[in-house]
Amino acid sequence: MQRPPRGAWNGFDQMKPASEYDIRYGHHLVRSTSAQWPSYVAIASPTAYRMTEPHLTRRPETVGYPTKMDFGYLKQFTEGLPDDVELVVGIGGGLVLDVSKYVALTRQLPLVLIPTIVSTGAIIHSVFAEWEGRNLGDTKNWPWIDPEYVLVDYDIVLSAPDHLNIAGVGDVLCGYSCICEWKHRESQGIGEPYDESVTADMNALHARIVENFPRTLSPDGTLTPASVKLIMNAIKDRDSNSVTHPDAPAGDHAFIVAAELANDRGWVHGELASLGTVIIAWHTDQSPETIIDRLDACGVRWRPSDMGMSKDELAKALAECPGYMGDASWGRDLQAVWRLEPVVGERFERLWEFLECIR
Repeated sequence: MQRPPRGAWNGFDQMKPASEYDIRYGHHLVRSTSAQWPSYVAIASPTAYRMTEPHLTRRPETVGYPTKMDFGYLKQFTEGLPDDVELVVGIGGGLVLDVSKYVALTRQLPLVLIPTIVSTGAIIHSVFAEWEGRNLGDTKNWPWIDPEYVLVDYDIVLSAPDHLNIAGVGDVLCGYSCICEWKHRESQGIGEPYDESVTADMNALHARIVENFPRTLSPDGTLTPASVKLIMNAIKDRDSNSVTHPDAPAGDHAFIVAAELANDRGWVHGELASLGTVIIAWHTDQSPETIIDRLDACGVRWRPSDMGMSKDELAKALAECPGYMGDASWGRDLQAVWRLEPVVGERFERLWEFLECIR
């Protein structure tokens, strides 16, 4: 293992791309691999550690259970961990994996990631966001650290509720929002004309996912190891097939932060991104049925009622978007449609009526 690890508190353009990650798949991976680890600290959620502990041949010196990504909190959290360890192991979902990156970079220790759900890009992104409470810091200088490898242990991942893993599909398909934004801007006479060649690779990736994912399911419709690997490959392939164009802002992910900031609570990342994409498609009149059909074909939960989101919570989330996306004090200037054309008042009531009709 590399020590010190490859990482820094800025310059994340130097991090390892997702395509080069060492991702290991199989049954009993954690059991066989953990036997070879030196002394280590585990960073986990209580649920994730309960799922994983029976598979650990070597147990950690201690387990840290973080509750948030706020950097002030993480400094104190890391100081409370033991000094006499040689490895950091992140066990869980997005928040926990990102906290483990912070701990490993701070302590200058090698890092291993064990996702217990395959629903977030944190698995294959060395970069991690700098948070102050629920606010994102300057995105130009986020820290990063390359993990040694990622263990996708089917026995662990498949013990999680299916919808948490399927949310990873939604986190990829939400790229459709970029197309909606670009076409809408073109209809308003803003920016460059929509160029299908720019979005062709992403569209092809989405088509493959929608065609192949249902085929990986068991006869009773549950996930299989093939399902898990397809989701992971989709997340891994997303970066190299994504649309990066000034007329195609990623408003779906900014919506996630605005929603959680406005309501001071969280939702499943990929499900909330999927809801945001449906709303963008509806708001821009860019074939919302297309993204709805894709999400439903893969079993992604995106309806507010399925996600545990109330009408009032969604209204607060959308009302937060213009201020959040244009808050210059945080270096934000996202030209997304729900900043420029807010979904509030009567427009929100029409949206809610639309969402209620889609069952």
